[in-house]
Amino acid sequence: MKLVKATADDLELLCSIANKAKGYWDYPQEFLDKCRVYFEQEFTIEYLKKSHTYLIQVSGKTIGMGTLLLDGKEGPMIDQFWLLPEQIGKGYGKEAFALLTNKARRLGWSSLTIISDTYAEGFYIAMGSKRIGELKSEVRDSMLPKMFLSLV
Repeated sequence: MKLVKATADDLELLCSIANKAKGYWDYPQEFLDKCRVYFEQEFTIEYLKKSHTYLIQVSGKTIGMGTLLLDGKEGPMIDQFWLLPEQIGKGYGKEAFALLTNKARRLGWSSLTIISDTYAEGFYIAMGSKRIGELKSEVRDSMLPKMFLSLV
């Protein structure tokens, strides 16, 4: 497995991965439609310039994506982390998470904040993160788990 820096040519692919991954969970279609619009607005050339966005590849095949972002409010964070549904449950999430956190360490970051999808909180806890609060969803009227991971 490796991380490959995403480029402007990958913007549609990033949206597609995030949409398919979000659709893995038991969300109503109306919410998924709002998420699709959110991802289309999120993944822009400007976003790529301000973030460290990667395609997650296994044997040359893209199976997901992940983004490290230095956010003014939240500090260093994993902003996006998605695997294609057919790749969930194969151990790729754990391996990709390790690659992302190693990149963050190489950037000199000592911790990460993660605003988790509700269904992904257990994964982040298993990876060593701790829940430190909640943050309002940008897409619907609900709260999302706010996680913290020490990298030292």
